[in-house]
Amino acid sequence: MENFAKLIPEIAQLKPLAKEGDADCWQAFDKAGKLVGYAFAVDAPEMTPGLSDMEMDKYRIFGVVDPKEYKMLALDITIHPEGPAEPWALECTEPGFEKQYLGLTVKDIDLSPDGKIDAISDSTLSSGFVTKAIRERVEMIIKQTKG
Repeated sequence: MENFAKLIPEIAQLKPLAKEGDADCWQAFDKAGKLVGYAFAVDAPEMTPGLSDMEMDKYRIFGVVDPKEYKMLALDITIHPEGPAEPWALECTEPGFEKQYLGLTVKDIDLSPDGKIDAISDSTLSSGFVTKAIRERVEMIIKQTKG
């Protein structure tokens, strides 16, 4: 809850959006009970097929999307608490990288030239994993809320 309140101070309550299993998407409400967005948490990469022998950077991502247009309202990307001890691509956690996503809809959340996200030089894999994880969570939210 506190991670989302840091992103959007109006958030006072979360209700799970997921219909089965562990929730990683929530409805976010203000104190008056008004829906202010859909919140999500995801780790990236969740899985690295073919790269399992390599120690990859891992990120924890918290985001909030608009409940009407599904545009990114807020985003926080941090190094995952489980490591690695010396991350390769800290640039993915910088405000400049995070700001690229704000205001975008799911169709634009992809690395350029297919989308509007510029990858970090020397960190294309990490940029891609983070971008894919964010896009997939927004797609999940849209699917669950639009039916």
